[in-house]
Amino acid sequence: MFQHDEQQWASQTFASCRLRDRRHRRRLIEIGACLARRPAASLSAACGDDDAARLGGYRLIENDRVDAEAIAEGGFAATVDASRDAVRLLAASDTTTLTYSHEVAKTLGDVGGPADRGARGWLVHSSLLIDATSQIAIGLIDQQWRVRDWKGRGRKHQRKSRPYPEKESFKWQVTSAHMAERLGAQMAQVIELCDAEADIYEYLAYKISHNQRFVVRIAQDRRVFTSGCLSDEDEKLWAHLEQQPSLGTRTVTIPQRSGRAAREATLTLRSATVTLRPPQRAGGVQTAPLVRLTLQAVLVEEMNPPKDVEPLRWRLYTSEPAQTLQQAQQTADDYSQRWQVEEFHKAWKSGCKVEDQRQQTAENLRRMAQIRAFVAVRLLQLKQHAASAPERPCEPLLDATTWKCLWLSVEKQSLPEVPPTQRWALHAVARMGGWNDSKRTGRPGWVALMRGWQELQARVAGYRLALAGPL
Repeated sequence: MFQHDEQQWASQTFASCRLRDRRHRRRLIEIGACLARRPAASLSAACGDDDAARLGGYRLIENDRVDAEAIAEGGFAATVDASRDAVRLLAASDTTTLTYSHEVAKTLGDVGGPADRGARGWLVHSSLLIDATSQIAIGLIDQQWRVRDWKGRGRKHQRKSRPYPEKESFKWQVTSAHMAERLGAQMAQVIELCDAEADIYEYLAYKISHNQRFVVRIAQDRRVFTSGCLSDEDEKLWAHLEQQPSLGTRTVTIPQRSGRAAREATLTLRSATVTLRPPQRAGGVQTAPLVRLTLQAVLVEEMNPPKDVEPLRWRLYTSEPAQTLQQAQQTADDYSQRWQVEEFHKAWKSGCKVEDQRQQTAENLRRMAQIRAFVAVRLLQLKQHAASAPERPCEPLLDATTWKCLWLSVEKQSLPEVPPTQRWALHAVARMGGWNDSKRTGRPGWVALMRGWQELQARVAGYRLALAGPL
């Protein structure tokens, strides 16, 4: 259930944080509520005229006794609590970079790009827990922060000679282990969604041996065993999948994204049970012998795409049954929710302006970024709730004062007798931020939403100050 009140949300999210001083937890909840009200603002601006909150907030962020990991663990515990009633769960995992170029960046790590750019930062691998039924994010269940050694630049070719636990790709297994530890028996309900970066033989072996559920996009065209024998020399996994009979077709709407126009697509689904041949890594180091893996593979392929348009094609490994059209469709539908972790990253960066923060040390910056990570999840949830039930009244997503102020600002006419819809509210906030839906998608971006939200909050604050009367 989405918590509309920022103070109650902050209490639920951070109450379990095991900080050394109870006063630190109270301050954390206080500044969490302030940032939830004004996610894109600096801490000073978010606290407004509350000097005590501002002073306490900066003292918390600059206190070396406050562990960013403890803040994160408290937020993960809140996610576990919020997921108790979910029947089926998805965990979407992905990595992003947090990039900085001010003075503190000298203490951070390589994030790629030109060596002379001067930008450094963190690689952050996040896992977002999702209610599979409502398709709404529940919260973060894991994050790994990595400072990549700048001296290692240009040594990518050496990765094959390093043991698996020493590779960056080991992060996928670490995330799975962390989730299992936090969720306990509830881990049996979780299907982890991973992009092609997770197509790692050792990782797949770990998931299968620990009875963990997954959908992983296939990156490597491996040789497979079929009917107990090694397939023909020229036949590999991709060709084997393409030779399977069609399970059926379905029509889906592919949304507009990154210059791609929205369109209707007819998809054909195929599947096969395959046994993978363990890789032979010349010169590589293996910590243990690799065994054969038997799992399901699904091919989702667009038929007759428009001219000059790259067709949609997903090749997926899954632990789930996939022999029927309905089962294969479920695997494809589950994987389609992986984009939510990418939306979380956009909310974190564009909505909460995490890369615009200017703390004086890396530790201070990490504490602020960690708090804003949970605020970003709340932003994502707010947007999802508005989109999932667009015709519902916008109250209580917006309180009466806020939606009325929004109406008068955008529509410039008399107030309606009943609250307008959630769809209207989402679009109206974006319009205040300069959005005009020129691409006819009906999906405003984070930048416009946050500009509009900042402006709306300023107008609501002005209205409430006017009600207070003359000073």
